[in-house]
Amino acid sequence: MKLRRFLRIFNARRIGISAATTLAALAMAPMAQAQSAAICGTAPLTGDRVALLIGNSAYNDWEWPSLKNAVNDIDFVCDAFARAGIAPRIVRNADKGTLDAELARFAAEAKGAKSVLIYYAGHGFEYGGRNWLVPMDAPPATRRADVEKRFLSIEALVKHVVPAGAFTLLFVDACRTAEPVVRVEDADVKSGEAGSAPLGLLDIGQGAVFYSTAKGRPALDFAPVGSPVSPFAAAVVKELAIPGLEISDYFKVVSREVYKRTYGMELGPQQPFHYGSWFDDYYLVAPPEIPAVRTDNADAVAPMTTSAASATAATRGAVKPAADPLADVSLDRLAIEDEPILVADILSRHAAAELVALADGGHPLAQHLAGYMFSLGVGVKKDVPRARAYLEQSAAQGFAAGQQELAYLLLETDPTPENVKRAFDLFTAASNAGFSKAKTHLAYRLAAGTFGTPDFVRSQALYMEAAEKGHPAAMFALTYFPGTRAANLARLRSIADGGNPEGNHWLCEAHFADKTLAVAIEDCGIAARAGFAGSRAILADAYVKGVGVAADPKEAVHWAKLARDLPELRKDQRDLIAGIGE
Repeated sequence: MKLRRFLRIFNARRIGISAATTLAALAMAPMAQAQSAAICGTAPLTGDRVALLIGNSAYNDWEWPSLKNAVNDIDFVCDAFARAGIAPRIVRNADKGTLDAELARFAAEAKGAKSVLIYYAGHGFEYGGRNWLVPMDAPPATRRADVEKRFLSIEALVKHVVPAGAFTLLFVDACRTAEPVVRVEDADVKSGEAGSAPLGLLDIGQGAVFYSTAKGRPALDFAPVGSPVSPFAAAVVKELAIPGLEISDYFKVVSREVYKRTYGMELGPQQPFHYGSWFDDYYLVAPPEIPAVRTDNADAVAPMTTSAASATAATRGAVKPAADPLADVSLDRLAIEDEPILVADILSRHAAAELVALADGGHPLAQHLAGYMFSLGVGVKKDVPRARAYLEQSAAQGFAAGQQELAYLLLETDPTPENVKRAFDLFTAASNAGFSKAKTHLAYRLAAGTFGTPDFVRSQALYMEAAEKGHPAAMFALTYFPGTRAANLARLRSIADGGNPEGNHWLCEAHFADKTLAVAIEDCGIAARAGFAGSRAILADAYVKGVGVAADPKEAVHWAKLARDLPELRKDQRDLIAGIGE
């Protein structure tokens, strides 16, 4: 029974590859001329993508703690947005009257916008089912009737400045700790009326909200100590330099960067998270146009034979420059790390056009990377036939990662009997070359019966080999086997303790499956805050049933909503949280 559940968990899931990266491309938007730091955010708004940046730093340290970097953050983000072709408007250290006037001015200029970005850095809180930002002249205590007069509702802000039908992207860099930010003096807490609370979920319609930190956690003003901007703003700008990341992928790499920057700090790690609903893919920086190189045999790549693959599977291939331009890409990372994170990291150092040019020149690693990028539309426009051509070329050179990726593509897009057999041969060749992801893929397919009668003995042996090489998904798989459970729980714990929330996620899944969730409830929380859909669903269920935490219907609804917003949530997990908050 447990093994059947394990197979269900991996069904339709790309092992080591987030399903959230199933993307398509948008047309490249014209790049706006960057404004200098001195004037950024002051020019009239033009174009169909605009941004409102609000930063409040100079609180008086008596009524409100000052935030040294909030204004620095919006200045930093302003330049990056302008370079990305987004027309920005900045509002710094504004009182309530100034904010109201600036919102009216922005709304008038943004009437024709098709997308509106709002970035807020400052203090905020939730009260009365709405979320509020804190102007410079707001009091630390107020009465119910005066909340709307003294503070600015974020929901009202969005409704005021975003034209009907426009896409909304809201960045919120504010603490979300449990301590009350504002005291509502006449709130009747004894009779059950809620006082102020940390910023909660915003309902903004078509669009997305990106919080700098998780519920109940602080948002650090700097990391490392002395940094002129917050870790969230630093990551937002750093990853914006990578063209062609669809917004869900962009959120993921920014979150991972913030987590890394703050891991080990006294109040860290900080874990941003996002949620939202949108129908069409959205890019802050659109993927570049990279024309295909036409050759006589561009569409006729000979399939790789098993014997040819086995002969050279452990090499990068024969065609390679003497000084390898991709020498900085670790093959060990390639074998175990989640592709969206890895490819985004590579794209931060190598432009997509450079990788494609290397692929056209015969570099097998570049061919593998180009194949992955074109198959999912990461950094380039999605083009599955072109992806297959590059992967065929990489696999033909015996490059194990190319073999594994081609096998996956064949099974997902064209699973004819001939291609199923080819996929088996490709997975086997890459596995024999020691490629961990191929071992895990092959193990799963053998257990699932993709290639014939299920072979659980060989499947377990392959999982053990992949786990020895450090592949977290294989470690999780081995927790289903009594003889290997304890050792692989320990391996996952080591990964989690090293600052990688993927370890926490698999621990959450493993203990949920074994009905020992209470001992891993903190792992579920860490992974849920890091954006893992399964952990969010499990945490929602735990709050309903009071497993490892006090039962809390409001928290259950919170995490169920966030889980449902992620497309990679499995059917069994959607069923788990069915009815919670719906």
